Amino acid sequence: MPAMSARVARGASAGRHSGARQSSRCSPLSLGRSRVYASSETVTDDSLAALNIKYAIPGSVEFVEGREGLPAVKLTHACGASAEVYLFGGCVMSWKQATGDEVLYVRPDAKFDKSKPISGGMPHCFPQFGPGEMQQHGFARNLDWEVSSTSADVNPDDKDPCVEITLRDNEYTRAMWDHAFELHYSITLHGEELQTEYRVINTGDKPFSFQAALHSYFEVVNIKLAAVEGLGGMKYLDKVADAENPPTKEMPNGTLTFAGPVDSVFENSPSEVSLLVGNGAGIALQQTGFTDTIVWTPWEDMPDCYESFCCVENAKAVKPVTLDPNDTWNATTRFAVYTA
Repeated sequence: MPAMSARVARGASAGRHSGARQSSRCSPLSLGRSRVYASSETVTDDSLAALNIKYAIPGSVEFVEGREGLPAVKLTHACGASAEVYLFGGCVMSWKQATGDEVLYVRPDAKFDKSKPISGGMPHCFPQFGPGEMQQHGFARNLDWEVSSTSADVNPDDKDPCVEITLRDNEYTRAMWDHAFELHYSITLHGEELQTEYRVINTGDKPFSFQAALHSYFEVVNIKLAAVEGLGGMKYLDKVADAENPPTKEMPNGTLTFAGPVDSVFENSPSEVSLLVGNGAGIALQQTGFTDTIVWTPWEDMPDCYESFCCVENAKAVKPVTLDPNDTWNATTRFAVYTA
């Protein structure tokens, strides 16, 4: 992945860690340097005690009780940054800077009783984006994921905490999408920077096609003050104009600002875009593998919360991926807060 832009390196304390990692997965093959590991055996018992016995790393990785008792893994970096990942939906629910400032947003109508996907954080869209032959955005966001491994990278002074979680086909998924697969998702804190790696493996005997996205909710001061940089002059599908058959439009040069509902799918978007949150700070989003960027605000369709968040999504949505048996598809993301 290309190096983070200079303004991010200056603005985020994570910038003192130079160089992008080759892979963020929790694997000894990821980096040519020593790491601290917990067990790599998959656990199906989601009790916190069992998870902590097998996977906790003191000071770096801990399994905690989330909202309404949902099991979560908390990653803590030596700089003070933290992230929480819920096993239900494989959802990154919190990403805090060393100051304690939260970067992500969870809607006030979010449910934590497994009756529906969690509305907030970084939900998954897999193997479908949007409406289609199965439930909205697919099934990955409303299933329990398994822990595959945890690690803490000696950097050499700081430890980069990482967890990898896995979703596999089962009777429920095959009833709506009859394919054998593994989806491995790793989340790493590199200083204050959040990094993810997404790996889809076809474990069956026939090809399949899929879409994938991270439907990320970012907190903003006010949506009317927010803006997205890096998409000027690009063509996009306007789903506000027609959700079923969105027309192709071209965005003017400059930043994307908000004065009403937006649901825009930018195909073959740049590898880095930025969200300005309205107070002089921004969030840089870098991606590989994901080729599209989706920007969404519901505006007054959600009167209780629309002013407080903006979704900027890393996606492979316009042109699905087709995987042959035993093939793997990879995508990575890097998120960093900076001062504009």
